Amino acid sequence: MSKEKPVMRPRPEELEFLGKSHTVHNLYRLLADAEKFVILVSPYLSIEKLRDLERNIQGALKRKVSVTLMTRARDAHTSGASPGGLLRLQALTQQGLRLFEVPDLHAKLYVSERHALVTSLNLLDSSFNNSIEIGMWVPVHRPEYAQIMKFIQQELGPYGRTFRPQVDFDSNGPPTQMVAEPVRSRRQPSRRQVKTGYCIRCGEEQSLNPDKPYCEDDYFVWAEYGNPNYRDNYCHGCGDEYSATKNKPFCRDCYEEYGDCIPF
Repeated sequence: MSKEKPVMRPRPEELEFLGKSHTVHNLYRLLADAEKFVILVSPYLSIEKLRDLERNIQGALKRKVSVTLMTRARDAHTSGASPGGLLRLQALTQQGLRLFEVPDLHAKLYVSERHALVTSLNLLDSSFNNSIEIGMWVPVHRPEYAQIMKFIQQELGPYGRTFRPQVDFDSNGPPTQMVAEPVRSRRQPSRRQVKTGYCIRCGEEQSLNPDKPYCEDDYFVWAEYGNPNYRDNYCHGCGDEYSATKNKPFCRDCYEEYGDCIPF
């Protein structure tokens, strides 16, 4: 009787440490390569001075990529965006950008469905052009990527508040007053939305990520054939027995709760 051949698993891409110029380059690459979602987490912004960044965000939005920008809520240490920045943010939100404020935010990271960039880089012209910065490039197949997504779900998602930049104009056209109105999101994360999910093959707890509803080991087994409609065993949202697939990882109840939620 012949022996069963061992499953050959692809070697995960390596982590890559980046200097400032490569950090900026990879941020643009992350936006350009995204097909499903991008999450930009930057406490401080000067988007009006970063036209290349703005064009990359616009390009992603035109491709129907879900782009979420999370920044620090205004407090004693920050006055918020400049008048010009509010104008640019208002234009981007009208194009589909989702904008959130998070109290006491100091983390800087940028994530798509393919990569994550953990860095010291703010979305400021001083960070892009003057400061010494460092970054770490994390491919989706690395276990660190799941930990980054879990951090976003648990530490940022529950505290995000929708941020709606409002601009007033006088009769001659130029803006005379800038009003940034933070409001509670119409869809606040519930307890289930910020807890862990489940591998749809083995049922093991993991980060809730409908784009990758397998644990690390089972993902590599699934990836050998890559059939997105192969029926597995458990719902990714609640862990109950269910014939979930990569394309449809949630049971009916969980789909109603998670199906149209933003990545975190």
